[in-house]
Amino acid sequence: MPNPTTNAEGLPIIALSEDQRFVFDTRGWLLLPDLLTDGQIRAMRDFCYCLKNDPDSIPAHHRSSIGGPLEDLVDHPAVVGFMDEFVANGYASENCYGFRLESTFSTIRSKGHDNFQPHGGRGILNFPGNSHTYHMDHDRAHSGLTRVVWELNPVQRGDGGTLFLTGSHKGAYPPPASTADRNSNLWEDYECSAGSALIFTEAITHTGNRWNNERVDRVAIFNCYNVVGNKWHKWDPYPQHLQEMPFKRQTLFRPVHCQDNVPAEI
Repeated sequence: MPNPTTNAEGLPIIALSEDQRFVFDTRGWLLLPDLLTDGQIRAMRDFCYCLKNDPDSIPAHHRSSIGGPLEDLVDHPAVVGFMDEFVANGYASENCYGFRLESTFSTIRSKGHDNFQPHGGRGILNFPGNSHTYHMDHDRAHSGLTRVVWELNPVQRGDGGTLFLTGSHKGAYPPPASTADRNSNLWEDYECSAGSALIFTEAITHTGNRWNNERVDRVAIFNCYNVVGNKWHKWDPYPQHLQEMPFKRQTLFRPVHCQDNVPAEI
């Protein structure tokens, strides 16, 4: 079945360019810059600080990293365009996405906060059920568990954003011992303005890092997507929040199976 042409807000889906598709396939990660307006960024960043420092001021069913204004990120037109290319597997319709959102969390990291823990990689060698997979055929590729990181503050190279061993999602060899050192020149990072989305396959070797910027925190939303017939994380949205969403957005959280898993709005 065809994938939807608009998101739950009626906005046209933004398809990947040929260059973007090639970069993600070969590198295992892709940066989509400047996707949010200044107003969206401020509202979302303020919500993240409120969620951390004053959660009682937020309705209970919105106390999550898809609550409040952050809900708009889950099916942003650029995210849907990416997922339709690398994650969706045909269980879709004009009013139903062909993929699922299976977990989410937010982070606010101040200078000195460290999270260097390399993991993942060699996704083409993982069996089904692992979810951390990357599959290829002629002119097609599939990323199993796929992460979208929304950066709500600017990130400069060396600040301490996510690090990658580029191409390791297809690697036959394990990461070299040298990569236990965060200063290894094999690690790659990025820079971006606030409102950018960093997308990577969980099949790639990646890690957090020590945040070094004393002027701004790293404020980011980590949303994770998967095929409709597989689930890795033990997480579900608040039922009341789910009921408030537009029907098309609700299909991101439908049950995990393939047969007849294209729900129709009643």
